[in-house]
Amino acid sequence: MVNRSVATFLIMSTLFFGGCFSATNDRETGVDVSRIDFAEGDLVFRRGLGVKSEAVLSADTEGLYSHSGIVVRQDSSFRIVHLTPGERKPDENVDRIKMDSPEEFFSADRAQYGAVYRLSDSTNIPAQAAGQALRLLQKGILFDHDYLLGDSTKMYCTEFVWYIYRIEGKDITNGSRSELYNVPMFSGTYILPSDIYKNDEFSLIYNF
Repeated sequence: MVNRSVATFLIMSTLFFGGCFSATNDRETGVDVSRIDFAEGDLVFRRGLGVKSEAVLSADTEGLYSHSGIVVRQDSSFRIVHLTPGERKPDENVDRIKMDSPEEFFSADRAQYGAVYRLSDSTNIPAQAAGQALRLLQKGILFDHDYLLGDSTKMYCTEFVWYIYRIEGKDITNGSRSELYNVPMFSGTYILPSDIYKNDEFSLIYNF
């Protein structure tokens, strides 16, 4: 269980629950995704840019990353489905689920660094979870600006990847949750990125 100050969490929420913003990145070029051996159901994480991202890591004491998504296969290429506000298409006026190429997800203007994790599972659960992600993409579910873990009609990034795996009978958090107390507007139970990737059932496939 994690306790955080009001000031820290209000900064944190800007990035973790949504978090892309303009900042300077020491990385001048994108990631060479041809070096990554993706598989359906892999989870991807990235750390955003600037002071707000540092606030996330200060708040999430076991944290390395501030945003997550899942790898899916579309036609002959791998893509990443995720939920984040602030990355709308020109014709959109709401924040909803989206699908990006790995190059876009890990682009230098969005990620300071990132990683790919794979569930150590011999079943077809990861691929089935990826199928659930595509199903919800077709539904066009919205980003949950209220961050309500119990409301699956709208979701935030880590809730989304947890939810689609849970549909397939797998709790990728092993019950881990982060509790926020006495925080105006945000007190409650949340899933942080570290609640997922610190699960020993995940193996690090690639990082940069």
